[in-house]
Amino acid sequence: MEPAQAQLWRALERVLDPELDQSIVRLGFVEAVAVEGSCALVTLRLPTFWCAPNFVFMMVEDIRRALLEVEGIHTVRIRLLDHFASETIEAAVQDGRSFEEAFPGEALGSLDELRQFFRRKSYLSRHFALLRALRAAGFSPAEICAMRLADLLQREGAWWARRADGTLAQIEPGEAVSRYLERRQELGLDSRPEAPLMLDPDGTPIPPEALEDYLRRSRASLLNFRSNAFLCQALLASRKGGAP
Repeated sequence: MEPAQAQLWRALERVLDPELDQSIVRLGFVEAVAVEGSCALVTLRLPTFWCAPNFVFMMVEDIRRALLEVEGIHTVRIRLLDHFASETIEAAVQDGRSFEEAFPGEALGSLDELRQFFRRKSYLSRHFALLRALRAAGFSPAEICAMRLADLLQREGAWWARRADGTLAQIEPGEAVSRYLERRQELGLDSRPEAPLMLDPDGTPIPPEALEDYLRRSRASLLNFRSNAFLCQALLASRKGGAP
């Protein structure tokens, strides 16, 4: 793989399906990536012919933005295979038009509102993954609810959490920490070092007595994302004639 092409794949890894909160590369949606001079060419195939056009539009927009950040890339062309609105979406994103402009009279609400809805939903699932990792590292509910953001430390590529006595415990997988912090910042929640680690999507601190209920709700959100992701991968594999 050419260096420029490898850079494009790395950029695409950061593009998420908004409904599934997973990388479009890991989900198998990206069929091909190529570079022609300063132009990036991407071919997508989604799980079904009828995938919701608003979700698809968001992904195509995000792909274009992500690849334009790659050094040397000035234009992006995206080909959407086997989708009922492929020509409309491709042309609109290429021309810099909004979803509302691409589908006049059909769009209900803005994509920004929809993005925020899915960010809040995925915040719960990412928070559960972090809570599970902290519990696995031996932290009690009281300790977890007393933690501040400053108690999470990244050293040599690993994430650590500080106990009340000052000792450190490694948090695995470290991705649970980085994904949670990323979504927390995107939601505009308090990200000061002294801010409580345990905040619900509204930014309200979670007390120890409410943690178990919060865990149940956030676990349900995580399971929903995972089941939907598996279904999409199975449908995509069926389109390609393989197994998920």
